[in-house]
Amino acid sequence: MQSLGFLRPLGQTWAGLALIILLVSLFTLIFQAWVAAQAFLITAALLGFAGGLIWSASAGVKLIARASEASAYVLALWALTPPFLIVPFVLLTPGLTYVEAVFEAYSALTTTGAIILPPENVPDALIFWRCLVGFVGGYLTLLTAAGVLAAFDKSGLELRKSILLTYDRENIFSNLHVAARRIAVIYGGLAAISFLALMIASVPAFEALCLSLSALSTSGYTVSSGPLSGQVPPLAIMCLAVITLAGATNIAFLRSLVTWHDIELETESVAMIGVIIGLALLFMLATAGSAGPFSAIADSIFIVSTAGFTASNSAGHVPLAAVLAAMIGGAVASTSGGLKVSRLVILSRSALAELARMAHPSSIVRVIHRGRSTDNDAMLALWTTVLGYIGLVAIAVVGLTLLGEPFESAWSAATTSISNAGPLHDQLSPERSWAQFSTPSQIFTIVLMVLGRLEVLAGLAAIAAIFRRF
Repeated sequence: MQSLGFLRPLGQTWAGLALIILLVSLFTLIFQAWVAAQAFLITAALLGFAGGLIWSASAGVKLIARASEASAYVLALWALTPPFLIVPFVLLTPGLTYVEAVFEAYSALTTTGAIILPPENVPDALIFWRCLVGFVGGYLTLLTAAGVLAAFDKSGLELRKSILLTYDRENIFSNLHVAARRIAVIYGGLAAISFLALMIASVPAFEALCLSLSALSTSGYTVSSGPLSGQVPPLAIMCLAVITLAGATNIAFLRSLVTWHDIELETESVAMIGVIIGLALLFMLATAGSAGPFSAIADSIFIVSTAGFTASNSAGHVPLAAVLAAMIGGAVASTSGGLKVSRLVILSRSALAELARMAHPSSIVRVIHRGRSTDNDAMLALWTTVLGYIGLVAIAVVGLTLLGEPFESAWSAATTSISNAGPLHDQLSPERSWAQFSTPSQIFTIVLMVLGRLEVLAGLAAIAAIFRRF
């Protein structure tokens, strides 16, 4: 049973998701959206049945789960959950093919935000479903970061020390229920505050609800196509920028802010702000000042957080810089995609330390991060993650090109899929939308979305662990 130790938490997670969707379906009945309520009920029933079956089958068995079981849990969660979520896409938009519905489901849960049909061509119930699934995906991202990254990051370099990010060596999932509850309180509270802020900014209730869910999860769904400047007031854009920045911030740091305990502005937060300011300056220079400071900073936040919103489509003027910023991403243990800025901070410190050793070979130079000294194993893991990420991007571009996609579109789609910043592709390659991709290309990008959400190294480790079992 040790090799299947991930099944019980997987069943519990599915059962919890089923309960949430059931409550949403009952809420939908109030508005007499019968087809939507039916689609949501079917989804809740399927998830509840599968989750309950797995949970009951594994009940009474002592759970011994280490890093391999934790990685298998995360891989199963991201790879197997989206197919349960396609029912609303199929019932509410009959024109969608099965592959397109699966693409939308994976895109939503991984918070990639890539869409086949623009929001103008789908009912409001499906827009809400996209945003809700993205919101759930953001929560699962935080939850899996608390469980799996804690298992892989034994040196503690990448994760902020917190009760959210601790575990028992004999059972990786021992603290998962505590983390789940505390993350839910913070995440749900921020969503409620975001909704109220957007309402105060004169955004209608439905749009405010969808945008608050989408912004906090950095999934980037909107209720209308095009820049936000044509949809909501400037104050609302400012609110969305702050919300997405919160979504891209380490959840443990947010908890410290809420509890007023151990509040300290860390290096990764400073680095993320630095990337945002630098990107905003590039946007203003590239647009010859036509993109004012407000729009440039908002667009920079939307890109670094990998939400993919846009205030004035600044990314189209400096596409390479926008893609690189999205690939860097936000903080670890956040809803953002990308490599995570803290990893690059550690590697830059390591590079400076190596230069110092070259200048003074007899000196002892240590790389310190969050008060801890790095070791060779930790640095090897970091370098493997970064190189694996870069290698995956190169393979993805070649793969999409071989599948018949133009190089410009293949490059844009590959980088934004792996960075979980799907809406950014629409800004960089407006002539080649996600709907125009071939079926094999859409399937290929689904794999990229999942690997991007697994942060590449964890995904490959999970796959390797499963193959070792069989």
